[in-house]
Amino acid sequence: MLTEDSLPSITVVTPALDAAETIAQTLASVRAQAYPKLEHVVVDGGSTDGTVDILAAAEGIRYVSEPDRGLSDAMNKGIAMASGDVIGWLNADDYYFPGALQAVGEAFAAAPQARWATGRCRIVDERGAEIRTAVTAYKNFFLRHYSLGLYLTQNFISAPATFVRKEAYPEQPYDLRYKVSMDYDTQLKLARASDPLFVDRELSAFRMMEGTLSMSQFETQFAEHAENARVHGDGHRVAVAINQLTSKAIVVIYRLLRRLR
Repeated sequence: MLTEDSLPSITVVTPALDAAETIAQTLASVRAQAYPKLEHVVVDGGSTDGTVDILAAAEGIRYVSEPDRGLSDAMNKGIAMASGDVIGWLNADDYYFPGALQAVGEAFAAAPQARWATGRCRIVDERGAEIRTAVTAYKNFFLRHYSLGLYLTQNFISAPATFVRKEAYPEQPYDLRYKVSMDYDTQLKLARASDPLFVDRELSAFRMMEGTLSMSQFETQFAEHAENARVHGDGHRVAVAINQLTSKAIVVIYRLLRRLR
């Protein structure tokens, strides 16, 4: 039987930059978790839009605001600050669903050998309305049939629904060379060592709107995906080749979707 003492401590790391429009909801979604061993660290890159004022007024967080070298650098700073056994990455425009951290904590407690875990993630627009349902269904199908070879064909694991034991991270958790796809790079490193624990529930919402990296730099993102697969794809030549083709195809699809918006 699981008890509160058996649950791991969790640190949620939120990188932020000029996120005044959305970060209040992000903070509130973490605060509402009521998880007994929770820390929330926010790493702000020097916002000038009022984000820091929101952070200063918020309860239950630790934050730093200073210039950084991008998302990887911010996440590395946050992980270095973290005291939790398990690290979750929640961007300043994303949010958790109620009970998400309890489900994650219980999953890790029941499988103490697990190095990382992931669950389902909803894609939403600037108003929080669900979009890209076909993309979500595609990702969820592959999550249910996970294998390393399949994962090398494309990144179907969502960062806001992924949690990593702090001790499982490499010395530099996220590679500064990658501007958008650093999560896939690190998750492939983890995947080469062990499969993720699958938490079969919707954990978080990932917001897609103009100005976010997923919208403004999707071509860079999928070029980096293809490189990530090449770097970590030893022994999986077919999967890596599929990734190259799929990444190019997704860029074409995203261009069409943007025209249809």
